[in-house]
Amino acid sequence: MLELENARVIGMGNDRRVYQDPNDPHRCIKVPRYPDKGSRQNEREQRYFEGLVRRGMRDWSYVPAYHGSIATAEGLGLVFDLILDSDGSTSRRLREVHLETPERLSAEVLVSELANLYRYLEKRWLIPSDLNDRNIVVQFSDDQPPRLWLIDGISNPDFIPLATSVAWLARRKVARRYRHFLKKLVKGGQLSPEDYQALEARLWG
Repeated sequence: MLELENARVIGMGNDRRVYQDPNDPHRCIKVPRYPDKGSRQNEREQRYFEGLVRRGMRDWSYVPAYHGSIATAEGLGLVFDLILDSDGSTSRRLREVHLETPERLSAEVLVSELANLYRYLEKRWLIPSDLNDRNIVVQFSDDQPPRLWLIDGISNPDFIPLATSVAWLARRKVARRYRHFLKKLVKGGQLSPEDYQALEARLWG
């Protein structure tokens, strides 16, 4: 059983706490925030990602790679790649970048990466259950343009999750949720109305 008492906390939500893996700084471990209650989000995400692995998922270029589960002192932990900038720091959320250092992410690059992220999800019919600017981080590298990563909120919470195994249903869900997400970015000031219209035309014609 893995002890996390001295591990670095890198994130916390209503249901889960996220640690940097004490045995591998390039990975993170998601555990229940309240171990006695467990985590429905962890259970749902575990089912979804293990289904992706069984389906032969190999391309983890916009979603952190899943490395299975591990028993911890705080309950079942899910192990994923930890997205880091080239200086070794944990990549910041899109919201934080927009508020703190907006000059590091140009509108042109943001629009391009939003299009790339959508195409990635749509092609692999990966269903985002909670798309927002807190679940997406921006990775800054010395030798590459900034990249968006969807680090959380990936699963199908439907009671009867048909879209998980039916490609056209999954893609329809992805498109609907992504449009809603882009509108939230416009409302929050991260995306201009003009860039939103350009993305609409670019992605859905």
